[in-house]
This record gives sequence, structure tokens and C-alpha cells, in this order.
Amino acid sequence: MECSSLNSVILINSSKRKKNTYMILKEISEILNENDISTEIINLHDYNIKFCNGCEVCVKNGGCPIKDDTELILKKISDSDGIVIGTPVYLNNMSGILKTFIDRTCSWFHRSEVYQKPVLIAVNTRGSGIKNTKKSIDEVLIQWGVNRCGVVSRTGTTMKNSIDKNEVSAFIDAIKKEGKGYKPSMKEIFTYNMQRSMANNLFQIDRGYWETKGWMDKPYFPESNSGIIKSTFGELLYRFMCKVIKPIDKNKI
Repeated sequence: MECSSLNSVILINSSKRKKNTYMILKEISEILNENDISTEIINLHDYNIKFCNGCEVCVKNGGCPIKDDTELILKKISDSDGIVIGTPVYLNNMSGILKTFIDRTCSWFHRSEVYQKPVLIAVNTRGSGIKNTKKSIDEVLIQWGVNRCGVVSRTGTTMKNSIDKNEVSAFIDAIKKEGKGYKPSMKEIFTYNMQRSMANNLFQIDRGYWETKGWMDKPYFPESNSGIIKSTFGELLYRFMCKVIKPIDKNKI
């Protein structure tokens, strides 16, 4: 469902069947529409998404040599104001096609195009695995540098429960920029400053991107609310890692 508004959200359905995962995303979409946020549900199985071949071209030079629909989806996500990632639990983790798609975002670990974008996770299972699946996706979100807005989950006993607005309220507030700024965890501060030190010492393409964004002299993304303690930790970590990480010989890149 789509509506006219200033904000837009992409909802990713990584289940081949348009059943539980799809219905959860549809309910979330309707709540967002009611709050003047336009939505588009992307069914990954409707697109041609090939496996990452590990060539590292995207990391070292930018761009991807693989020609499929991934670039189209990434553009939609980058242009949106928020993301909802939906997946069923398969063998205690996210669906295979979602992992395949995430693998194709490798460059975002170095040069995030979705930094501080609000993201909501939607997970469902008839049995167990919610916790581990959320953890796996969370690890990706931390590397992307997004604004993590929680998880909507359903199990066999709660599958028929309708999605309540309170379950997505933090996500809506983040999209509408209501609040005092995102408060990153210590792990997010750690990851960011590891990325910052690598951008400073390793690939020139990373350094150029970070300098253009104005991140090189920041302990975390601008407009966040990291606080004095976390900011100090981040700055000290960055300075230390800049001494540890040895610059790459440009002739060997």
C-alpha cells in the first residue's frame, strides 16, 4: 500500500510464501500509512539476486561487477527514510535469500549508504530461534551504522495477534525525527571507530567517503547522542587503532 507523504519506508519480505512474514509486514505497513508514511513491500524472491563472489571490487574500487536486480533494491533502500527487515526463522537464523542479499551490501561496512536510517526487524517462527535470528541481523545493522529501532516478533502461540502501534512507535518516532537523537551502544561505538581507523589507514576510497561525510573527526555519526563517556572511549579507540593498523602499500591494492 502506498500513500503520499514526506516519508517513505521499504519493507523487505524474505519469505517465498506470502504468509506469516508477509502478513506481519502488511500490518506494519498499514500502521505506517496511518501515520502518513508511504510504504513499499519488496519480496526478495521476485527479484534476481545472485550470490556475492567475494571479489572485493565493491570494497576496493566501488561498484559491483555482478549484473542483477540487487542494485535496484539497494537504491530503493538508500532513497527511503526507513527499513523494515522481515524474515521467517530457518534453522535458528534468517532466511537464505536474506543472507544472500545482505552479503551484497559488503561495501556498506566500509562506506555506509544507510547510516542512521531507522530500521525495524520483523521475525516469526512456529517454534524457536527468534533470539538468535534477531542477533544475526543486529550484527549486520551495527555494521551498517543504522538506527536500530527494535524487533516485532511472533511465535506459534502469538502468530494471530495483530501488530500493535506501540510495537512500531520507536520506529515511527525515529522516521519523523522525534526525540533527542539516537543513543548508540558501546558495541556500535566500537564498530564505528574500528571502521573509522580503517578508513584513515587502509583504502583511499574509504577515507575520501568519510571525509566527504564529515565523519573522520567524529566519535560517532553526527546528530547521535553518544554521551561523553562513549564519545571519549570511541576517540581513544580510534587513536589507538590508527597506530595499530598499518597503511596498505598503494602499489599492492
